[in-house]
Amino acid sequence: MKRLWNNSLAGKFFLSYFAVVLLLFAGFYSYSSTALRDHELSTLSDRMEREAHLLGRVLPFDAEGPVLDTLCRELSRELGSRITVIALSGKVLGDSAEASASMENHAGRPEVIEAMKQGSGRSIRYSTTVHFEMLYRAFRQTDAGRERIIRVAAPLKEVEGLVGSFRRTLLMGLLLASLAGLLLAWVFSRNLSGRFQRLVRFSGQLARGIFPQDFFPARGGDEIAMLERHLNEMSSKIRDNVRQIVDEKGKADSILRCMIEGVLVFDPKGKVLVINDQARAMFHAPLEKDLHGASMLEISRHPEVHKISQEVSAFDFSESRYSKEIELDNNRWFRVNAGALRNAQDRVIGSIIVFHDITDIKRFESMRSDFVANVSHELRTPLTAIRGYVETLLHAPPGDPADSRQFLEIIDRHSERLSRLTEDLLTLSDLESGNIRLALNPLDTSQLIQRVCEVFWDQAVKKNLKLTHRVDSGIPRLLGDFDRLQQLFINLVDNAIKYTPPGGEVSLIAHHAAASNGAGQIEISVIDSGPGIPEADLPRLTERFYRADKARSRDLGGTGLGLAIVKHIVQAHQGELQFDSKLNQGTTVRVRLPAAPAEGRRRQGILFLCIGNSCRSQMAEGFARKWSRDKYEIFSAGTEPKSVHPLSVRVMQELGIDISSQRSKDLDSVPLHRIDRVITLCGEADEACPVLPGAVERVHWPLRDPALAQGDEEQILQAFREIRDDIAARVASLFS
Repeated sequence: MKRLWNNSLAGKFFLSYFAVVLLLFAGFYSYSSTALRDHELSTLSDRMEREAHLLGRVLPFDAEGPVLDTLCRELSRELGSRITVIALSGKVLGDSAEASASMENHAGRPEVIEAMKQGSGRSIRYSTTVHFEMLYRAFRQTDAGRERIIRVAAPLKEVEGLVGSFRRTLLMGLLLASLAGLLLAWVFSRNLSGRFQRLVRFSGQLARGIFPQDFFPARGGDEIAMLERHLNEMSSKIRDNVRQIVDEKGKADSILRCMIEGVLVFDPKGKVLVINDQARAMFHAPLEKDLHGASMLEISRHPEVHKISQEVSAFDFSESRYSKEIELDNNRWFRVNAGALRNAQDRVIGSIIVFHDITDIKRFESMRSDFVANVSHELRTPLTAIRGYVETLLHAPPGDPADSRQFLEIIDRHSERLSRLTEDLLTLSDLESGNIRLALNPLDTSQLIQRVCEVFWDQAVKKNLKLTHRVDSGIPRLLGDFDRLQQLFINLVDNAIKYTPPGGEVSLIAHHAAASNGAGQIEISVIDSGPGIPEADLPRLTERFYRADKARSRDLGGTGLGLAIVKHIVQAHQGELQFDSKLNQGTTVRVRLPAAPAEGRRRQGILFLCIGNSCRSQMAEGFARKWSRDKYEIFSAGTEPKSVHPLSVRVMQELGIDISSQRSKDLDSVPLHRIDRVITLCGEADEACPVLPGAVERVHWPLRDPALAQGDEEQILQAFREIRDDIAARVASLFS
């Protein structure tokens, strides 16, 4: 444990208190001892003076020598003092301790001299006769013209003993009082030291960025306690302010990280204050490199970027906004916006530059421009031909009917081309916008490929091509929309047959494959032995109207939209599309589609179907859900759905069945591939469901619509109750 006084304020306080106590102790001890001795001497002196006056009246004037010595000894034994009678000449006339005749002259004694002058005298000195300090008291007696000196002497042994005893007692008392005071001072100093040490620890934590709460315990109302309370409050407020600042900084950092724009903040000297990850990626700056304080030249050496930095530094933002588009390397386009960075006093302390990557926008604008040009070209060519032949037939018809028929056949061919182009554009638009809903069902891969090949048997024979297909045994079923997948592979096989020269081969091969995430997939490849496609054209094959061999494509009658449609159908099925081609060797197009999940035990699906899905089918769904006990999947839907009828909810609640949470649905909201039985409840007609597979069991319950009932409220309610009870009996019979 460190000593209390080691460089501490409390130690210095204790030492100061100790010094004061020591000075007071010494002063009081010295003063008290001296005062007591003086008091005792004064008392003894007064008593001895009275004794001297009394002796003067008792001792005769005419006696001296042995006679007076004897009287002095007798009185001395009574009084306990030495008695000496001295003539004015200094001759000792009588003494109680020695023979006066042998004693020396006492005229030079201080008390005698003082008594002769003033009538009485006193002195303290060491007696050579009795060998200790004595108090001498002399009195000049005058009687009838005669004078003499009566001297009384008393030893100071008793006085010194009394003073010594008092001093010892006083010393002990002062020591005890001082020790008690010092102990209290030590306790106070320790308490004060502890409080100051706590203040030091508190300030140390603040210096380290730690803001303790309720660090100081609640105590009295002295100044230090008030300081501690204020420090507690200050720490709490600082912590809240720091947390708020950290939260705001975290929000700002999160915003900067989430922004797709590159953000750079510069100080007035052009040094980087803030740069987000997107800006680092734009300028290929390593994430681990500290760019704080770097210049724009250290971030990018491109002249355009350096030019922007200079322009922003000199720009007057009070007049207008800074905005500019620039092109950097590799055809990267950026829109650059800049603004002034201001502090709370609205003073400019830097600038903010935002880089927005508009490369895709520029590319889309280029694609849009190309698309408009291509569509215009594709439409103008057949329209020009049609218009030319129509004008010929109208204004100068040929005389030979065969020529007229030939003209009409040309018009028909170009009209068909326009029709295909229009249909492909509409299909592509629907696929891109998501307006086409896929009817996903487990499909037989062999059947799908067989149907596609059937379309092209005659065309392949006429062109002298070998069209083959192979499906691996044990391949699982596909999960997809049959019509869309058939359209997809018809487009691929059509392209393969068009571009494969006579004597070549086109093959469709299907096998089971595993996706990168472990899910099952079916890979179907369309392989041809045509001229192949240049590698540079492969990435753009699925763009609208893009043709690797433009002249030949138009001669073959293509619209330029087939592969774009293929791409979107594959994407709609969550599949993958891949092109592999080598010049003069052929092309392989691989399509990977998800396999249908393995069929196991599943619950039978029942669909209650009517027109409005507002009362009859809703009540049937309510009864079925209550009584099926999770053995069936229950659905209801309407061909023209309406909101649930409130009276249906009311009459079902009478039986303790709540259908208020059920909602009216159309057929698109129902997983039709899980439906095994459809029950129609319309009394008007046996409602068909053409979108369902043919294997679905169909049942019809001819029930009138209670919503059409006439009468007062009770009569309409009764109609609903009758239909409800009829439905309840039928549902109970269904599950029995």
